[in-house]
Amino acid sequence: MNERRPEYKVTGSRRKWAVLAVLTLAAAGLASPWASGRPDGLERVAEDLGFLGREAAVHSFSPMPGYEVAGIPWEAVRTGLAGLIGAVVMAVLLWTALRALARRR
Repeated sequence: MNERRPEYKVTGSRRKWAVLAVLTLAAAGLASPWASGRPDGLERVAEDLGFLGREAAVHSFSPMPGYEVAGIPWEAVRTGLAGLIGAVVMAVLLWTALRALARRR
């Protein structure tokens, strides 16, 4: 019972992946400033139940509280940069996890 498993490879050229990466980063950086300022579902529940103000303690440990990069005077740039950083961090985490899984095979 030594059956060979088919190899699962991600298909596509490096150029295709580069174009997708650029489009993703552009979308994250350029669309972030127009994100809704209205509370999301979790914020709404926290507001309704009266514990929304407790977030200040959590924000003291957050690298980007309020989805903005501190120290930049323009709100659109603060938010756009936070979107870019978030997309890059997620891409690195995903790439690392996929590389670890690929090595197991």
